[in-house]
Order: sequence, then structure tokens, then C-alpha cells
Amino acid sequence: MARTGGQISQSEHNQHRLQRALSWFERSEKARADEEKFIFLWISFNASYGSEPTGMDEDQLTENRKIRNFLHEIIKRDAHQKIGTILLEKHSEPLRVFLENPYVFRLFWRWARDPSSAYNWRKRFESNRDRIQNALEQKNAHTVFFEVFKRLYELRNQVFHGGVAFAKGWGHTQLRNGTNIMADVVPVILDIMKADIEANPDSEIWGKVAYPRVGDNPD
Repeated sequence: MARTGGQISQSEHNQHRLQRALSWFERSEKARADEEKFIFLWISFNASYGSEPTGMDEDQLTENRKIRNFLHEIIKRDAHQKIGTILLEKHSEPLRVFLENPYVFRLFWRWARDPSSAYNWRKRFESNRDRIQNALEQKNAHTVFFEVFKRLYELRNQVFHGGVAFAKGWGHTQLRNGTNIMADVVPVILDIMKADIEANPDSEIWGKVAYPRVGDNPD
């Protein structure tokens, strides 16, 4: 007999979430092109933080809140500060290049779509850059972590909405840098989540998956 989403236990939600995220990450390791690798890595990340709809339209602000809350929980559980090591040490220079790239800054594209507007994206960009610089100097992994994923989310929009051509054209510098960062960060995120779920199978922290398994047929 088919089960409805409401009959699925929290531990099952957690298991399904982790299984889906891991499956996409494993596939990303086999990808050769940056475009493919980035797509698989983003789906893996999305599977890890995505949750059931809130009942309102899911706009970008709502999505940003979900990501922010999720990253906060990850950082809290990063006992060995692996995220900080990756962002502040291993990828420190590529990270600076990525964060100083206006093409992954949302407000730049707001201006690019309407150059006649009085919106000063550059002032906001420079202010944001100074704040990130301070966070890097103070080794504030949480601030850097969230800022990186705000930029990665903008890159995700470009890729998923056809804003870059496959294997050629503009936009591939930030795509390559973003992919390299995600390739190291995503498995750490999944390891932290896996450890927490193994220790607390019924934990409600990770929420309920947006698309729970329904029915007994795996297809």
C-alpha cells in the first residue's frame, strides 16, 4: 500500500535526504566538465538543505533564508572546523578572486538589466568586499561561508537558467572557481550532516524533504 508523505517518520526524512545528497555528490566525482560537475554538486547541496514548501511562493529571499539557516547549523556542528580550514586556508586565494568577481554578485546583474537605473551596485559591492576582507582577516568562517554560497547561488542561477554556454564563451572563470570550492566544501557538509543524523536519527533540525517517497515502487 502506498504511503503518504505525512506517514513518513523524521528518521526516514533524514535518511532519504542524506541518501539523495550523497548519490549526487558521488556522481559529481565522475564528471569531467566544470558545467556538469557544478550542476551535480549543486543538486547534492540542494538535496541536503531543501525542505518542504512553506505554503507561500518560494522566492529567492526565502531560499536565501533556508540556505543561511542550514549553513548556520552546519557551522555549529563543525567541531573540527573543517569548513574554516577549506575556506580560510586551502582556498584562501581562489576564494578572494571568486568573491571579487562582480559577475557572481546579484546586484551587478540588477544594474546590468537596467543600466539607466540609479542603483549603485558598485558601492554595495565594495562595501561587501570590505566586510568579507575583515571576515577573512578575523577568520570568521561563518560570515565567509554564507557569503560564498550567496555568490554560488548566483552562479547556480546563471548555469541552471542557461546563462552560460557549455564549454565555451564567457562566465567560465567563475564557474571553474566555484566548482573547485564546492568540490571541497560539499563533502564536508555531507559528512557533518551524516554524523549528526547517525547520532540523532530523529533529529528535526534538517527538516522534511520536499519530495518524500510515496508508495512502495522505487520507480
